[in-house]
Amino acid sequence: MFPLAVLYRIGYVVHHRLCLAPGRPTEHAQVLIVGSYRIGGAGKTPFCAWLASELCGMGKKVAVLCHAAAQDEVALLKNKLPDCTVIATRNRYETAHEIDAQYDVILCDDGFEDSRLQFAKAICLEWGDEPQGITDLFPAGRARSLATDHKNIALRLECAGAEADIRFYIQQVRNSRGDSPDAPATIIAGIGDPERFFRDAERAGLHTNGTIALRDHGKGIRDKAAELLDKGLPVVMTEKDACRLDDKTCQHCNLFVAVQAVDITPDARQKVLALLR
Repeated sequence: MFPLAVLYRIGYVVHHRLCLAPGRPTEHAQVLIVGSYRIGGAGKTPFCAWLASELCGMGKKVAVLCHAAAQDEVALLKNKLPDCTVIATRNRYETAHEIDAQYDVILCDDGFEDSRLQFAKAICLEWGDEPQGITDLFPAGRARSLATDHKNIALRLECAGAEADIRFYIQQVRNSRGDSPDAPATIIAGIGDPERFFRDAERAGLHTNGTIALRDHGKGIRDKAAELLDKGLPVVMTEKDACRLDDKTCQHCNLFVAVQAVDITPDARQKVLALLR
């Protein structure tokens, strides 16, 4: 995979120099980016939901920008953030300028790799596996870029280890009626790091009879959930995955959603809010 990683790196550098040169800053709104070196599974969306909620609680008018291809994340954030504007876009840079005058803070769920946004302050979620070289880059590794590619990281937050700034955990597992599973369930996940979700479920004390990992943002989870439910089996999935199901499936008594919560230390919270101008 190393030769492919080298080709990926060459394409990344050329694309950024030719197409993504640093752009002009916004005039009114402050732009914050929540990013990670990881391709997926870093907790960007739940952290964005926490941060947007905090900002709204401070009286800020907030817009959250998501990539248009991640409709599950868009739906999840809209559900969690009724007081924010959530926008699906394929160009966060242009959208930020289009809505600049309407908001106090524009929060980007990812956008870490868009170097046109060098003027923004980036919050990097780190898991102790930051890339050290080309061998750590896609497809040989889980990273999309190197530390030298990012000049605008204003804050690094540790998400793993004994001294973590942020912890993601499952707060509850419930169906549409508010009930918890009373029998071992099959856990399915179509997210960036399904193994982390499976570990979180185990730590939450969930009894399981198996796990199934599917492609991030993929449509296969709909068919797999329907197949298991038709067999009368309890199914547990993430909130984001549940956003891809139809209403009938979501109402099924054997479909349980794991509600994730974010626990951030007081010191880290203070550092995050100190980024606001």
